[in-house]
Amino acid sequence: MTKKVGTAVQRNRIKRVVREVFRRNRQLFPHSHDLVFIAKRGATDIDYGSLLAELQRAAKKLRPEAAQ
Repeated sequence: MTKKVGTAVQRNRIKRVVREVFRRNRQLFPHSHDLVFIAKRGATDIDYGSLLAELQRAAKKLRPEAAQ
């Protein structure tokens, strides 16, 4: 993660939140794809619920049936 996003403590918190969302909600993520998360400015304020909501919206676009 780039140093453009907060301090080391804040960057590590973002990583922990993303990992926890992934761990608890693996069904949102397609098994056939690799996903890369890039933290932007303002990501230091995100909480578990907000990130989960964002990923649920994005998951609809990642599903194979949505591509047809």
